[in-house]
Amino acid sequence: MKIRKNTVATVHYRLKDEDGTLLDDSEQSGPMVYLHGYRHILPALEEALEGLEAGTPHRVTLPPEEAYGPHKENLVFEANREFLPDDLELYEGQQLTSGSHGRRFTLKVLRLTENGAILDGNHPLAGRRLTFELDVREVRPATKEEVRAQHARDATAKGQHADS
Repeated sequence: MKIRKNTVATVHYRLKDEDGTLLDDSEQSGPMVYLHGYRHILPALEEALEGLEAGTPHRVTLPPEEAYGPHKENLVFEANREFLPDDLELYEGQQLTSGSHGRRFTLKVLRLTENGAILDGNHPLAGRRLTFELDVREVRPATKEEVRAQHARDATAKGQHADS
């Protein structure tokens, strides 16, 4: 069976950056399981998987614009300590989650300053050319419930990772 809309695909992958550095390997973190056709993964990745069958290895390289977008300098800013929670202990490399009304986003603490911290709101992979080495392991028809819910019943957090 080929991957097409309303099929559930199980895909193992290795994700590398432009230097060939391994960023993620689903053999350790778990496969990507998703309902095809609903943009639960990067649209360009979903397009590359369209029509593939189980047992089909594939490799796709995405420029930043088709992956997690360009790095945007306007998303790097200084947050004054007075606007952060009083009990929050800040440290470099820390990931902070913020948002409201069901919209969540992550900010990375780049460095501490005299007034607070320099935060980066870019996706960690923004601005990077990424190569996905894909191995389609299973393709099956989606159930009526999965189509109605618009997600695979056995989708893991990893399946949702690809477009976060």
